[in-house]
Amino acid sequence: RLEWHAAIIDAVRRVTHIAPADPDGTIIGEPVLQEGVIGIPSPRSLGLCAGVTDAPYATTTEVYPDSPKADADICNRAQVAAITSALDFLLAERRAGGGAGGAAAKAEL
Repeated sequence: RLEWHAAIIDAVRRVTHIAPADPDGTIIGEPVLQEGVIGIPSPRSLGLCAGVTDAPYATTTEVYPDSPKADADICNRAQVAAITSALDFLLAERRAGGGAGGAAAKAEL
């Protein structure tokens, strides 16, 4: 679901910066699939929140006030942007005749 993740990243970018990839093309040691999105082993196997469901759209977002460019308020607003943009994307997809079928895409954000 790269388009879904792109919509989330675009909304979060309006609130705060997106973590850049490390020089080796990873974030926290995991391969970057697209800006701000990393591929990880199965969230279920790692015990992550996105692994407790078989929902076709599931993700875990990470927005931390660990840089001079962000604080707790910015992080809260970025999390709200992530949630609302994810839902807006799904509503637009439904209106366009798409659906939430298919395999779940689970990625860290």
